[in-house]
Amino acid sequence: MENKIKILISNTFDPKFNLALEETILNYVNEGKENNVLRLWINKKSAIVAFNEKVFDVIDVEYCIANDIEINRRITGGGAVYHDEGNLNWSFFFNRTLFKKLNLLEIYKYFSEIIISALKNLGINIKFYEPNWLGIDGKKISGMAGYIKNNSLLIHGTLLINANMENLKKVCKLHYKYPPTVNISDFKKIEIKDVIREIIEEAKQRFNVIEITDKPNENILKETINLEKNKYSTISWIFKE
Repeated sequence: MENKIKILISNTFDPKFNLALEETILNYVNEGKENNVLRLWINKKSAIVAFNEKVFDVIDVEYCIANDIEINRRITGGGAVYHDEGNLNWSFFFNRTLFKKLNLLEIYKYFSEIIISALKNLGINIKFYEPNWLGIDGKKISGMAGYIKNNSLLIHGTLLINANMENLKKVCKLHYKYPPTVNISDFKKIEIKDVIREIIEEAKQRFNVIEITDKPNENILKETINLEKNKYSTISWIFKE
């Protein structure tokens, strides 16, 4: 299992389902029921808060309601983020034992190199900035977060390609505390499909890719649907204190 990886290119834009799927895959890898996974996915307009944040502290809820921007919560820490169809999310779910000698910063750097190399193949030079973001000339194009369980870990991040920056700045109340955020398309016009292609090619260079699919297996799908209904669709989860 160590060098084997499945690539899942999700074809749903529903934040509730996508966030539930993140948790389900992490649990399956943790239990040894699934290989390592690279997942590439996109959400419709949404504001996603970190596990430990209070929605009203970090998100302009009134603006989200007025502009049909869905609000939800993820299992990882970090800060609130804005997603839309101009942003590509990437997630690595791996057996934790592979990284037992690395600290979290080193793990962030390890997976960042895949994204950095993929974009370099498209003529875009980005770099890793401590503790957990990617940027161009000090301007942020990707933020990362992580979750470590007993036997598995999740490192996931955003990749702003052509997102609605007006929405981002209005949705995220605390954006001014972080480095200025920009789209990759501000520097070079590219499409998300090109970025997906290059990330997959980079993964093939580094891992034994055993499957590329757009569908999770039936058991994962069933558990994800249940989790979507019983957790990610509930007010108690989204607006938890």
